[in-house]
Amino acid sequence: MDTNEMIDRYVNEVGEHLPRKTRADIEMELRSLLLDTLEEQSGGEPTPKMAAEVLREFGHPEEIAAQYHADEYLIGPKLFPTYKVVVTITLVVVGVLHLVGLGFVLWQSAGTDIIDDSLATIFSFFRTAVINAGIVTLVFAVIERVAGDSLDVPQKQAKTWDPFELPPVKDPDRINRGEVVVEIFFLAAFAAWLNFFPNWFGAANFGEGGILALFTPEFIVLVPWFTASLLLDLVLKTAVFVQGRWYRITRWLEVAKDLFGLYVAYRVFALEEISIVPFFTWGAKAILAIVLIIGTLEIIGQLYRLLLGRPFTPKAFIKSRLV
Repeated sequence: MDTNEMIDRYVNEVGEHLPRKTRADIEMELRSLLLDTLEEQSGGEPTPKMAAEVLREFGHPEEIAAQYHADEYLIGPKLFPTYKVVVTITLVVVGVLHLVGLGFVLWQSAGTDIIDDSLATIFSFFRTAVINAGIVTLVFAVIERVAGDSLDVPQKQAKTWDPFELPPVKDPDRINRGEVVVEIFFLAAFAAWLNFFPNWFGAANFGEGGILALFTPEFIVLVPWFTASLLLDLVLKTAVFVQGRWYRITRWLEVAKDLFGLYVAYRVFALEEISIVPFFTWGAKAILAIVLIIGTLEIIGQLYRLLLGRPFTPKAFIKSRLV
């Protein structure tokens, strides 16, 4: 590793712990400061050893990043990008469910009360959206308070860090611990929902339309398979969170987990009826077909990378076949 690469890795590592809005400016300022300091101390052509000493004097990348933002947050900079994504997905899902529910109610009533049903759906959407956004915010705030310290490098490790072991600027095996914590939480919540609140999963309340069982008994029988797939994913993500990055063994376990998930998805796809509502069955099968295709391509890419040691791209694959 030469001097410039070591500085690039250090600056990138600091940037990983900064808000996206200010990351570029701070990285540029930090890189300039490091180069100036290194030039002054070396008095000539700097060596990697000199660069390592300068970086040690500056401090651990996370300690440097902490100097650029306040200490107290409702949701800190590590979790905030993921928080925005989860809130957006939650609102989209709530909106889609309300539109589907409105369409089902209008279909049952033949559109006789279209204005009243539409106004009731709009009111229900805003009420549900506010409640769910509040719940997501509360969950992230709790994660920030409970798991925030575990997202940081322990103090002992910060004192003994080695600049020569900084990860590459583009490291596909690096994980974002904040995102992994959120994934673990929602995986556990979804597994609990399927197994401890089965009535919530098998029915839906459409206002005055009453409670309607949406899923067929054949589909409900597959819930334990869903649970097994979720638990495998939960255990794997917990192991990766503890390790802080992906390793070869966990990548192979990921392939095995994804194969099992595809098997469960195929069993659902093969059902003659997923829901008692034909529209839901058609929509679910269309989504599952896309999931099966994308999942198969992802597994091929994972195997290609694990066996050949490089990312999978169509160009590289064709080239390797020709060779």
